Amino acid sequence: MRLATAEALVLSSTALDRRPAMPLVTNPVDALRAAADRVDREVSVHPLAGVRAWLDGAPVRGGVEFSAAELAAGKRIDELMGTAAALWGGSAHANAALAWKTYCYWTLAPVVLGYVAARRVPVLDAANAVFRVAEDAPMFSVRQRHPKFLALPHDPCAAHPDVEVVANESVLLDRLRATVFEGHLVPVLDAFLANARVGRRTLMGSVASGIAYAVASIAQVVPDPDDVVAKTLLELFDVGDLVDISTDERGRLVYRRRTCCLALTIEGNRTCSTCCVQSERP
Repeated sequence: MRLATAEALVLSSTALDRRPAMPLVTNPVDALRAAADRVDREVSVHPLAGVRAWLDGAPVRGGVEFSAAELAAGKRIDELMGTAAALWGGSAHANAALAWKTYCYWTLAPVVLGYVAARRVPVLDAANAVFRVAEDAPMFSVRQRHPKFLALPHDPCAAHPDVEVVANESVLLDRLRATVFEGHLVPVLDAFLANARVGRRTLMGSVASGIAYAVASIAQVVPDPDDVVAKTLLELFDVGDLVDISTDERGRLVYRRRTCCLALTIEGNRTCSTCCVQSERP
């Protein structure tokens, strides 16, 4: 019996050695982190500072966290606006507009990063997103509650348990819109509108500028044409009419808002470089 058992173990080991090796399953966050590293080196650390802790798996320390699900349900909106008032000290509607602009950008940045880097999109619907405000840098950041990604069938991470495989890029874009836009930004936007006297067009303008700024920063490190990526995402979110886009002589995205985020009412009439309101001040 001992011999038979030993022979069986040898045979089993031999059989295992002859089986083809299973391919390694790529972690879905790897491509996003690699692209973010390139943005940090070649563009600036600022466009993705608020997603680095999440991408790098760093522990969350300090600050106040806002569950997107709470905000979408109309809870804690006043508290979030209160942080804006403490930071900027503007009028109630200007603080609301700037709080939304900040929240909107950091919600969009990781989604744009995933799409641009590898057509691998982190799922950031309201149930799976947390926004953080801290005293130390980065002052604003976002993270997923649970790792979940959308990817195409040929993606190296398609077999990963945190990945939902979709049939093609058209379906990917539909799911992107359903999760981060319809399932997150729209209900949070409605909650902002219910609590502040600021127009929907103004707030939607920040959706457009958030997409444009993210693409302008991230698409520099990938071969996709900047303007094509920007148009795809702007049209997907129904905000293509709220920002003018073009490319410069080096093919980099240039954009200008068609709405004002109201920062000029706080910063002594100084406007953002992409604002539709032109200022003669430097």
